[in-house]
Order: sequence, then structure tokens, then C-alpha cells
Amino acid sequence: MRTFTYSILCLFIIGLLSACTSSQKLLEKGKYDQAIEKSAKKLRKDPGDSEELYVLKEAYRKANTFDQERIDFLKKEQREDNWLEIYYLYSQLEQRQDIIRSLPTSVRKQFTLVDYDDEIIESKESAAEAMYQQGMDYLERGDRQNARLAYDEFLGVRDIYPDYKDVGQLLQEARYRGTNFVLLQIENNSDMALPRNFENELQKIGLGDLNSTWVQYETYADSSTYYDYYVVINIKEIAVSPESIEKRTYTETKEIKDGMKYVFDENGNVKKDSTGNDIKVPNMITVSAQVTESAQHKQAVVAGSIDYIDLANNQLVKTQKLSVNAVFEHYSAVATGDERALSEDSREIVGSRPIPFPPNETMLMDAAELLKNRAKAIIRQNRNLLANSGQTGY
Repeated sequence: MRTFTYSILCLFIIGLLSACTSSQKLLEKGKYDQAIEKSAKKLRKDPGDSEELYVLKEAYRKANTFDQERIDFLKKEQREDNWLEIYYLYSQLEQRQDIIRSLPTSVRKQFTLVDYDDEIIESKESAAEAMYQQGMDYLERGDRQNARLAYDEFLGVRDIYPDYKDVGQLLQEARYRGTNFVLLQIENNSDMALPRNFENELQKIGLGDLNSTWVQYETYADSSTYYDYYVVINIKEIAVSPESIEKRTYTETKEIKDGMKYVFDENGNVKKDSTGNDIKVPNMITVSAQVTESAQHKQAVVAGSIDYIDLANNQLVKTQKLSVNAVFEHYSAVATGDERALSEDSREIVGSRPIPFPPNETMLMDAAELLKNRAKAIIRQNRNLLANSGQTGY
């Protein structure tokens, strides 16, 4: 069944849409509901405005005529899927009457109001039942796409009748049947053993925020769930570099102020200023320091791919490269000479000492943390890949 635009909601935004247009212009353009809203607003302030009353009467008559003719046509068609539109049209007719009821008595008494209660109740019940039966028909077909269509129908039922029959239970069933379930797996296809907690750390990746209406990610297998896809973190390379210490020595120089000195004339006498005082200037000297820097370095590389496997046919849907590099670096240095010559960068490391290298297991666990973040970013980029496919039956 088609899902119709909720025409009734348009009435709540009419004021915004017509703020800069006169009610007469709206009437001439066939925007009857906007004209009704604008005229009604003015008539609430000035019930004696004959021009606005004319626009209100014309727009109200034409809008109701249009809707009633549409209702008559839809009823003649005798299609079950017409009931939802009929219900919205009757609701729209009633909404217009509510606007009339809100007007001053002198204006309100010039309109004849109709009791649409029976028509609204009948069309509402018929629409709910038609969508319910259509949803059941979709659900009985058994495939995933029809389960999603069923879900839309049951949503339509719940929108107009929240407690209609067992629609709440059917929504859950249609949602479950329409969902692709995806299990994250970790495979070590390298020649190197991983730390015991490496896989557990990766399974803490936290994919819950990637779940959508029709895709559900899980990081731990549930025996009661039939999975449609595996997302495999396929580790193909693990390498930890040797521990290395590189040393370099460099010299830094700087011109600095070292007190003050007198200024002498050509005869060797101290120069005087205009007040008779000795003239002094900064005494600038060049200082230097020699720095011996030690750079400790170690890194762990974990590389492979993220593979998407369709379990309906055990086929690889997509593969994407995955690589991270966990790096340990530490700098220390000693200086000789005048430390006033040291740059800010050198000052930060001078005086620090070498520290123990982290063990291989620690480096790999650091890589696991990086791998989690990178893998999640890739899965996020490809999350639409799994939304529109999967198993076709149950």
C-alpha cells in the first residue's frame, strides 16, 4: 500500500508558508488551506473584515469541494488501499471545521458544519485493517524485502491505532525478519602468534552505534541468531621491529647579552651622553653547547584486510586493506658547554634518561587499540553495503 503524505500536517505550517502573501493571492493560486489560515487569523482580530470573510468562504468551499470529490472517486474505485487516503481527507475536512469553530460567533454562524465522526471512524478502521492485512500478506511471503514492506504497513497501522490487534508484536517480527545480522570475526592468518588478550580487545570495538533499522552488528556470536554476513578482520602480517637506539651529536650556538660595557672614543676615553653620564651598551657574546641525543625506537605493524562475506552463498562481497603502526619513541640527551645556548627543543630532552623498551606484547596491544579504531572507521564507511541485501528466505 502506498504511504500518503499526511496532508493534515500541512495545516500546522500554513502560517509560515503564507506569511508574506495575501489571502486573496493565495486563493487565486489555488492554495486554499493557506488562504483559510490567513483569513481566519485576520478575522479573529477583525470579525467585520468583509474582504477576508469572502476569501475564507471561497477558499473553504473550494477546498472542501476538492476533497469531497476526491473521496467520492476513491470510494467508487473500491480499492482497499484507498482507505488511508480517505481517512486523511476526512480528517482534513474536520480540521478545517476546527478552524471555523475557533472564529468569533459572528463569523462562525455563517458556515454550516458537518458531523464527520462516523466517516472518520469508518475510514480509520478500514485503513487500519487494510494496512494490517497487507502487512500480513507481505510477511507471509517470507523474504527479507517483503518483511520490510510489512514493517512499513504495520507502522502505518500503529500511527493511527497504536494498540490495534497484535500490531506491536507483528512490528517486532517484521523488524527481525527484515534485518541483516552481521557478526564481527577476527582471524589470524599471519605466521606470528598474537597476545592472549588481542582478540578480546578487538571484540570490544563497539559497533552498536552503527546499527540501523535493517542492519544489526554483533561482536560475539549468539547461537540463536542466524547471521547473514561475517565482517572478518583478517590479520595477514604481524611484525615487531628490533629495539634501536640512535645517537647523534650536534652543537648549538646563540648570541646572548652578558652584562653591559662602556663605549670608548678613539682616544680610549669613556664616552659621555648629553647629561655627562657614561655611555654603556649591552655586552653581546656567543655561547655554544654540545648535545648528545639518544633516540629510542620500536614499532609494531599489524596489517591485513576487512573482508565482507555473504553467508547466503559464502561469497566474498568486498575486501579493504587494513594496516596500523604502533610506535614507541623516547628521546633523551646530555649537554656540555654553556646551556644558555640550548634551543627550546633541546631543553625539553636534556636531562632525561633512557627508559626500558616496552615488551612485544605491549606493543601489539597498543596496535590492537589502533586497529579497533581503524576497523570501525572502515566498517562505518561501508555500512550501506549490507543494508539492501542478505538472505532471501527463512
